[in-house]
Amino acid sequence: MKTAIIYARVSTVRQADEELPIQSQLEQCKKKCEDLDLKLLKTFVDDGISGRSDSRPAFQDAMLFCELNKIDCLITWSSSRFARNKVDAGFYKRKLEEIGTKIIYVSMDVDTTTTGGWLLDGVMEIFDELYSRQVAADTKRSMIKNANEGYFNGGRTPFGFETVPATDNPKRKKLSVVENESVVVKKIFELKLNGHGSRTIANMMNEMGHDNRGKSWGKASILALLKNENVIGKTIFGRRDKLSGKTRPRDEWIVVDSHEPIIVDEIFYAAQTILIDDSDKTAGSPHSSFVFTGILKCGHCGSSMQIETAKGRSKRYSYYRCRKAQQTGECNCKRISADNIDQWLIDIITSRIFDKDHVLELMTGMSEFCGKWAKDKNKRRQQVLRTIQEITTRNNKLFETLELFGKDAPNLGDLTLRLRTNNKKIKALEQDLIDIDNEKAPSFHFDNYEVNEFSEVLTEIVQSSTDAKKLRHFFSSFIEGITVSDKAVRIEYDQVKLLGNTVVVPSNQNWLPELDSNQ
Repeated sequence: MKTAIIYARVSTVRQADEELPIQSQLEQCKKKCEDLDLKLLKTFVDDGISGRSDSRPAFQDAMLFCELNKIDCLITWSSSRFARNKVDAGFYKRKLEEIGTKIIYVSMDVDTTTTGGWLLDGVMEIFDELYSRQVAADTKRSMIKNANEGYFNGGRTPFGFETVPATDNPKRKKLSVVENESVVVKKIFELKLNGHGSRTIANMMNEMGHDNRGKSWGKASILALLKNENVIGKTIFGRRDKLSGKTRPRDEWIVVDSHEPIIVDEIFYAAQTILIDDSDKTAGSPHSSFVFTGILKCGHCGSSMQIETAKGRSKRYSYYRCRKAQQTGECNCKRISADNIDQWLIDIITSRIFDKDHVLELMTGMSEFCGKWAKDKNKRRQQVLRTIQEITTRNNKLFETLELFGKDAPNLGDLTLRLRTNNKKIKALEQDLIDIDNEKAPSFHFDNYEVNEFSEVLTEIVQSSTDAKKLRHFFSSFIEGITVSDKAVRIEYDQVKLLGNTVVVPSNQNWLPELDSNQ
């Protein structure tokens, strides 16, 4: 008899009233299971979790259960209950297909083993994803409308404000200025405009007895307040992409005038200018916005190359410069445009590390990790060991009964039969354990097209990234150092981790400062 599991989900408690309720989904799925003469082994339910989220615990448990137990069918109400993101849906469907589990939708009869059924299933994924995006767009429009009307959309109440019932709609809330907190906000901005650093301001606030709602002020909380546009009466939407978690460009944000301000615009933006200047002064720190800070070395004296800035007629320029030249002027190393050499080095390095051999090795490694083969193998091994231990414990109890009562033990025949049956189970499980231990890691084969395509994807990801800290961490994981001289850039790779040699890259690029900058 073929086996099956059921997966059901509703997005939120509110949407449960609009979608098919969990209980109804389960009843329909169970009926489908009976109609197809399938043996239902387990039911998995995610209540109040979006299909766009990959953190659905019950769904992940269902996938693992199918993989470990070779389930024949996964039954769910519709393709939208499975996932509302086409990439995720395709990934998990492929995974189920590989282990031999068929997906059955109750709301529609789709045979994904046929060309027509497969195509229909793919089209439904697109519609489900479009619907999910439409719901997100509708939610955003609703939140913008609320903010425009002065209503608070929820979340943590910003410092300086409190939420109060709206006079025109008691069910809604609005942000209202808290006088004693607004005095602190104004004082913080005043101190910043007078040239004090964020850490100093935090210490001054704490010494004055102005706490941060029961907590002490710190550098981070002062910076967060100084940058928070709530203080000038604005609410911001779409700052981050919810799926990728990355911050969008400022011109893609939605900024709404929503409530009474504490700080006037002129003071707020004057503080932002000072904050930008402050960040320029610390550009050589681990928080540098340039990728190769701490990796570049001077080819003349061996000192580290640090960031320094210069203000030109039209903008501010950033350069890598030898530390000795900065401090004593004893080194004649020339300044190098930080933006130019960062991008040039990124292009050079990615073209080398993402070659065919490295990418093929990476794909194989990623496939092994994505399949969680080793982890699943260990889980199955531990499960077998636990079962053996449980049966052994039951046998010990049976032996204790026999030792206590001897031939007068109740149901003696049943006891001995159970002992023989348990022993057979233990032998079978021990053989399973041997088979698991003898399993070899899966091998993967990729054609040249797949390797080249993945190489292009990896290269694009690295070259288009704007997160200098993550890029710096990535490159420093396999680069020992980069030495810059007048006519060459020497890149020293970790021999064990990557290439096994040192590369000298000659450059005809001109790294001299632009004429528009100060010398």
